[in-house]
Amino acid sequence: MKTVFEASSAVEAHMLQDVLRQQEISAHVHGEFLPGAVGELPAAGLVRLVVDDEDYERAKAAIEHWEATAVEKTPPPPKRRSSGFFMALCGLVVGVAGTSVFLRAPASADGIDYNRDGVLDERWTLSPSGTLLETQIDRNFDGKIDYVIHFDAAGHTESADADDNFDGTFETHYHYKNGNVERSEVDTNGDGLPDLKSYFVNGIIQSTEYINASTGLPVRVEHFVLGSVVTAEVDTDNDGKLDTRLTYSPIQELLRTEPLGPPQ
Repeated sequence: MKTVFEASSAVEAHMLQDVLRQQEISAHVHGEFLPGAVGELPAAGLVRLVVDDEDYERAKAAIEHWEATAVEKTPPPPKRRSSGFFMALCGLVVGVAGTSVFLRAPASADGIDYNRDGVLDERWTLSPSGTLLETQIDRNFDGKIDYVIHFDAAGHTESADADDNFDGTFETHYHYKNGNVERSEVDTNGDGLPDLKSYFVNGIIQSTEYINASTGLPVRVEHFVLGSVVTAEVDTDNDGKLDTRLTYSPIQELLRTEPLGPPQ
C-alpha cells in the first residue's frame, strides 16, 4: 500500500476517505490516534491516507481535483440590515446543532485484527471530530461481538455491556465513574432482570448482592477485601430480611456464624 495523502488532522483524512469512496477507491486512515498520544505536536506526517498500489494514481488525481475545486468560493450575497439579527440567530442555532453532530455522529471505524484473519476483532467508532464513541470487541474470535464499551462526549468510558458466556445475549452491564467500574449488574437466568449486583470503589470490588427475582431483595450480600469474601449477610428463612452474618478466613473457611440484630 502507498501513502497518497498526509492529512493535517483525522477529520481531514476521513473527509478525503469519503471523497475517494465516491470514486470507488478503497482508502484507509493510518495514525489517527498518534496526534493525541504526542500531545500538542502538529499532526502533519502522522495521519496518513493509504491506498492499494494499483489505486495510487487514480486516488492522487482525485485528491488533486478535490483540492483544486475546494478553494473556489462563491461571493456572498449582499447583506440586508433588516435580516441581520435573524441571520445571526439562525447561524447560532445551526452552529450549535452542527457542533453536536460533529462531536457525536458516527463517522468512521478502525480497529485491531488480533488473530490476523482479516477481520477486526476490536473496532473503534469515532465522531468526525475524532472523539471515540464506542468500542466493539470479539473476545473469543467467533465472529460475534461480545463486549461493547460506550464513551461520553469527552471520550471517557461511560458504560459497557458484555456477553460473558458467549451465547449471543448481553447479560452483564457495567457503569463507570472517573474511568473505573462503579457498578455491575448481571442477569444470570435470562429473565431480563439483574439478579447479581456488584459495587466497586476506584475499580475495586467491595460487595456483591444476590437478588431474589420474585421480591427484588437481596438474599445474600458478600463483602470483599482484596478480592476475597470476608463476611456475608444471608436471609436464611427467605422472609426478605438478612438475618445471619457469616465470617470467613482468607482461604474461605467459615470461621463464625452469628445472628444479625434488628436494623438500627
